[in-house]
Amino acid sequence: MLCAIARNLDDDQLDAIKGLESDLGVTIVAFACREIDPAREERLRQIEAALGPVLTVPPAQPDDVQLTRIRETEQRIGLSLVAVES
Repeated sequence: MLCAIARNLDDDQLDAIKGLESDLGVTIVAFACREIDPAREERLRQIEAALGPVLTVPPAQPDDVQLTRIRETEQRIGLSLVAVES
């Protein structure tokens, strides 16, 4: 699976993410993910490992209520969401 920061979000997706950030008091990063050929995925993994981390942001520690809200929003807008400390 290949995930990249989501781009070209529609208004509904953007509003949902902004609302979630406001309600939960955390910063949300949205990722769009897709399946790729396993051989190609391994090649990409090796390239990424050689490049090293581009940006390191500590994950937030959402409680169960916040995590449930994040999961519900993920399902509704079709993106993977990660709560990070800002």
